[in-house]
Amino acid sequence: MAAMTPMALNQAVDRLNTQGRYLEALALAGQLEGRERDTCSEMLVQINCSEAEYNLGRWGAAWERLRGLDPIAAMFPIARAGLAQQRAWIAAHTRRPDEALRQLGRADLRDLPRPYHAEHYFTAAVASLAAGRLDDARRHALSAADLAIRTSSRRNALFIRARVAAAQGDWARAESLCRTAASHSYRAQGGDGLVLWGDALMRLGHPDEAWEAWELAIERDPQSENARFAAERLQTVTVS
Repeated sequence: MAAMTPMALNQAVDRLNTQGRYLEALALAGQLEGRERDTCSEMLVQINCSEAEYNLGRWGAAWERLRGLDPIAAMFPIARAGLAQQRAWIAAHTRRPDEALRQLGRADLRDLPRPYHAEHYFTAAVASLAAGRLDDARRHALSAADLAIRTSSRRNALFIRARVAAAQGDWARAESLCRTAASHSYRAQGGDGLVLWGDALMRLGHPDEAWEAWELAIERDPQSENARFAAERLQTVTVS
């Protein structure tokens, strides 16, 4: 079988990520080692592999994978924006809000293809949440929902809005948005949103339904860090 081109390899890694097959994505990306590279596609492979790493809970490895890529990424707008955006996402989830906002400021929306504009605002929303800027987070989450084109983006916009609602203490709204997201036609990934759904249901006094939400996180996003979080919650909750 002929080796995949870097462009085809990047598309395959991205597709595996969207299916929640993070380990397979990282294994496939190993084909680039020791080969001639299309520099833009190679940058995108590394950015997508970073996503696979942090979905597995390897936040440090995700950050390190992006180290030293700036000189080459600077030559390609989509890689430049994707690199900054990925770093912003990681920083926001590793309690570095100032770094998250700094990296976000380096990601130019105009450098991204239109179908990925929603993801820019997802990142802006989580960076704002990390910084405690709840009004900004809500505004960015609504912008993401308005701009969502891909099926996965439309589902993920619901979960992002739910994260904002939870941060604002509106657990009923968070639960409603998570419930709608969970019933969306796009069912892959989403472990973080499903864990949040369970947490919201517990807050609202519905442990039986919370149990079901956490089980769903394990079923739909089994390789993810959030599947492990869900399993831990299941061990601590007694249902009737």
